[in-house]
Amino acid sequence: MSKLSSSLMLVTLAGLWGVLHGQQPEKIESALTCKECHEDIYNQWSGSRHARSTPAKNILFAKIYELSQQDTNGETKLYCIRCHAPVTQINGDVDIQQEITNEGITCDICHSIAELSDSPQHWPNIYEPGKTKRGPSKDADVDEHEVVYSELFENSRLCSGCHGDMLDIPGTRSCGNLTICDTDFEWRGTTFAKEGKSCVDCHMTGTQGLSVGKEVERTAQHDFSGAYSHEKLQEAAKLVLDVKEFGGKIIAAIQVINKGTGHLLPTGPPARMVFLKVSAFDHNGEEVWSNYTNNPAKEDPFGVFHIVFANLEGKIPSMPWLASRIVKDTRIRPGEHRQLVYKFPSEGVTKVEAKLFYRLAPPPLLDKFEITDETLRKAYLMAQSEQIITIE
Repeated sequence: MSKLSSSLMLVTLAGLWGVLHGQQPEKIESALTCKECHEDIYNQWSGSRHARSTPAKNILFAKIYELSQQDTNGETKLYCIRCHAPVTQINGDVDIQQEITNEGITCDICHSIAELSDSPQHWPNIYEPGKTKRGPSKDADVDEHEVVYSELFENSRLCSGCHGDMLDIPGTRSCGNLTICDTDFEWRGTTFAKEGKSCVDCHMTGTQGLSVGKEVERTAQHDFSGAYSHEKLQEAAKLVLDVKEFGGKIIAAIQVINKGTGHLLPTGPPARMVFLKVSAFDHNGEEVWSNYTNNPAKEDPFGVFHIVFANLEGKIPSMPWLASRIVKDTRIRPGEHRQLVYKFPSEGVTKVEAKLFYRLAPPPLLDKFEITDETLRKAYLMAQSEQIITIE
């Protein structure tokens, strides 16, 4: 029996023991219940990726989730949904049949986290659902439930249960030291971490608003803005372009700077990628040179920033659950200035332009899954710089 199957059996037996002894397990409250008092926060959450984390609400995850189970005889099932549908850890609804399970990372899930375990025998999040809700407030006094202060809500540990500890998927080939997705690990040791700037400070930026029906000076934003936010993407990176003409050639030096994140760029799911588009134009605005035409990963691999896996048979790229090694990792570290230099003929060139783009998934993967969603298909502009050329 696999480790994953054993874990499921333990959860099932624990629930059966409670039923036989007359105990009713505490339930996770629906976000609709929270909305009755926290309408502003509910509205923010309902438009977030946390509310769209389950297979029924996230088409890319649904396709990847299905394929991973086919490739591993179902061994990835519980591993994936522990974060994408964490209510399953409490109600055992692993097939996501209940409405509460399909709420994804719902309000009460985060506010029921009592502790995080470092033990390899446990999932990181230790849940204690019930009338006690945990949060960052030290003086909250409400009638509907008890409020307990938890320091987890003031640092990145709360997020690390799902946005970290992503090593060793049981039952698959990616065991050992292969990192699949560990944003928390990337953050540790950075200036962000040393200065006490956590995930919450960037992704739940405080705003004037209503909390429990009354005006407050600051309440955490619950839209968890990140890679799906154009504003956040533009805050993350900067381009510095320096162009010179020498001996009939243009020398374009470009610095790609990870200026605004406390983690690698890109971070998160391995499908994400950042890439550079460099173009030269003539006086009519016609493009006369570019670093790639169709596929940047093949035509200018140094201008693409992503992680690539190989499987045991050497197939590149490999899906993460079949991967045995990292072939390359060109993602940009926090604060890093990555410099690339391009050389091309100067004849007719009057302007050089550099643009940095972000993709949530590469087109070949979307083609494989027949996904047409424009949100996933689009390349998002993160940064740009241009320089006019005067050649005497």
